[in-house]
Amino acid sequence: MPLQHRSQWARWMAYVAVFALIAAACGDDEEPATTAAAPATTQAPATTEAPATTEAPMEEPEELRPVPTLRIITKTAAAGPPRYEQARLIAESWTAAGVPTEIEPVEDSELGRRGFTVKDFDVYIIIYDPTTDRLDPENFLARFTTAKAVIDGSNLSGYTNPAYDDLYQAQVNATTFEERLAAVREMQQLLHDHQPLAPFIHIVIGGAYNSAGWTNATKSVGTPVYHFWNAIGLTPVGDPEPLVIGLTSGAQTLNPVVAATSEAAVVISHMYDPLLRIGPDGDLVNWSASDYSIDGSTISVTLRDGMTFHDGEAVTGEDVAFTFNYLVEKESPLYGGRLSPIESVTAEGNSVEIALSAPNAAFATTALAQVPILPQHVWSAIDDPSSFANDDPIGSGPFKFESRALGEDLRLAAHTDHFSPPAAPGLVWVEFGSLDGVFAALEAGEIDVLGDFVSLTQLAILEGAEGIAIESNTGHGVNALHYNMRREPFCDLHMRLALSMLVPTEDMIDIVYEGVAARSRGLIAPPLWANPDLNGVPYDPDGARGHLEAAGYVFGDDGTLYYPPSNADNRDMSFCAS
Repeated sequence: MPLQHRSQWARWMAYVAVFALIAAACGDDEEPATTAAAPATTQAPATTEAPATTEAPMEEPEELRPVPTLRIITKTAAAGPPRYEQARLIAESWTAAGVPTEIEPVEDSELGRRGFTVKDFDVYIIIYDPTTDRLDPENFLARFTTAKAVIDGSNLSGYTNPAYDDLYQAQVNATTFEERLAAVREMQQLLHDHQPLAPFIHIVIGGAYNSAGWTNATKSVGTPVYHFWNAIGLTPVGDPEPLVIGLTSGAQTLNPVVAATSEAAVVISHMYDPLLRIGPDGDLVNWSASDYSIDGSTISVTLRDGMTFHDGEAVTGEDVAFTFNYLVEKESPLYGGRLSPIESVTAEGNSVEIALSAPNAAFATTALAQVPILPQHVWSAIDDPSSFANDDPIGSGPFKFESRALGEDLRLAAHTDHFSPPAAPGLVWVEFGSLDGVFAALEAGEIDVLGDFVSLTQLAILEGAEGIAIESNTGHGVNALHYNMRREPFCDLHMRLALSMLVPTEDMIDIVYEGVAARSRGLIAPPLWANPDLNGVPYDPDGARGHLEAAGYVFGDDGTLYYPPSNADNRDMSFCAS
């Protein structure tokens, strides 16, 4: 080949080599480069579409549920100023911490219905009055047993814990004080740890009466003036006249079988006799029973001779046996549970023998001293007590029914044939609708005794008033919140603990009670039965938020509080009734 042709050929081969390098550089990075000598392939032609994938499609973010506005049910400002004001302060504190809350004031009858009958509430603020039956811890502790978590039971919170139930039964069946005390204190520890209820204040209870018109007053434990012993013991200075008691609102029923509130129990206790009563000093005294004895699980009772019901029929042991069986059978809210330890009751004449399923340390105080004796000849014909108004009650107590104007007054006359007849010829409860109205009536001499449970602070308005005496006692009652564990978000322990940490107890003591109250360390007030190891739940907004965040609750950028997302839900939903 001529030299010229060889040069042209060399230049041509150089061009080919360059083009080959460029083509290789522009090929697919995932594929190895091929040469002219590579074998044929069945690979599909190159395409610009993305390769197929088997990965799951991306899920949409979970939509968070906002925690709805919480509602604290309370008395109206007129009917219960301290309770209303405490509810307001608590709602403000919770809302400020990011848990939106409102108060819902309702009339007393509606408050009782929604709390004790149908459990229609989020949070129920309550003031447990220091009645004499609450000197024994049984009254408080029984309220948290599973058996009472039914919809119309006294377990407002819906707390159900088998370990608590076992301890409750242990303290009931204890044969020594030390054994019972240990169980009672352990139960208080469980209630503190699980917070079905948030106790926050023990108040100093006050009472007032018309000392110019009445003598022979007796100061009692619990409520110092308004109590049974003054109802029968206060004596008019001048002409005989009924003792008039002023109230913001009265009992809604006179039927002892369906009654569910302490207000109703007080009225019933004046018309019906129990076997024993708790005296002004807190000790048990014989009442309808002239004698009784307890031997293990057997209780023997002897009735007084000559007792009669208001219609003239004799009171017998058969009436006692019938009463105990009937109240259990009809599941009386106030008394059925107190009698549940009974295995059998037999009677012959004035003698009654009660066999319990096991020894019961509190039975005399909580049952024999509380349960009213019903006339068998009246109630045996009442198959459905819930439909029986009992408009003309027949009991055997020191007062007998005279008349009633619902929402206005209830009038009783002295049962002069009673073994302990009252000094006054009658007893009248008058309703005023507001505490201010009751105070004004006492100052004006229109009533004789203040019938509402009030703090000593509230009675400052009556200090120095002529002819009015004021008494006070350190209370064994408690102000508290019941969380309804039957519904969200209160079934969650973290939420309950957070809310309890946001209760502004010191503010309430200063603002509502002007410093005359004590912060509660637990459900039961010192000294005897209280657990000394408890120190209450501190006010701690940071700790409250920590509990909520630990459970997985989410605070939105706009401050909205959300329930935990499903992948971060650490709520503790133990011990909640369905």
